[in-house]
Amino acid sequence: MNQTQPQPLAGQTAIVTGGASGIGRATGLSLARLGAAITLVDLNERLAEEAARDLRQFPHAVEPLVLRLDIRREADMAEMARLTLARFGRIDILVHSAGILRGTGSKPKLLAEVEMAEWEEVIATNLTGTFLCNRAVLAAMMEQRSGQIINISSTSGLKGRPLDAVYCASKFGIMGLSQSLAEEVRNFGIRVQVVAPDAIDTPMWDQNGPIRPPADALPADRVADLIAYMVTLPLDTILGEVIIAPFRTRRRKKPPASEGSV
Repeated sequence: MNQTQPQPLAGQTAIVTGGASGIGRATGLSLARLGAAITLVDLNERLAEEAARDLRQFPHAVEPLVLRLDIRREADMAEMARLTLARFGRIDILVHSAGILRGTGSKPKLLAEVEMAEWEEVIATNLTGTFLCNRAVLAAMMEQRSGQIINISSTSGLKGRPLDAVYCASKFGIMGLSQSLAEEVRNFGIRVQVVAPDAIDTPMWDQNGPIRPPADALPADRVADLIAYMVTLPLDTILGEVIIAPFRTRRRKKPPASEGSV
């Protein structure tokens, strides 16, 4: 007789911001596959509903909660937590993936050319959004004395690069915020980590105009696989607070004939 395989995240609830596309969408799918109930948060309601349809494919799937909310708005993030608790009764995992590369309609430029509006849009989305989203779930996690928060930064949060100073600043900020929070909530049984991917082929690249992803950029589901592994580890597992994931699909060079190639 066939038996359903154990689901390591069964009975747990995960919120995924930016869940309509890219790393967020892939992560929602990975966590649902492992049995988690999923709240998808995104401003693109159409794509979020498409992502929710994918989550329903699993025989054990819990009906996902899709929320059109803005991570930059304090009231929206409070509503995210409230509605998730009302539907599922708990918040075990937050994967904060929502973010932007640069301001609306902008392009790579020197810092001397960056306008205040662009600075404010990127910082509000990437850094203030991280603060508001993380803060919104803390009360529930602290009360249940368990939880996991994974914030998505970038290798651009470790080393600045030209023409993207605002983005880099926001991603550096995510690192510091997450590390500080990790120290604050460790004794509540809450683990806070950052995943810093290298080049990943996601829709965010569209904000680069004609610049396309590197040929060896990985698909988003590789990052999702890493996140799924991280959240299935026991909370007392010792892991670094910043997980650097600069993996790329590098092509191996063909060895010379003297090394035994045929």
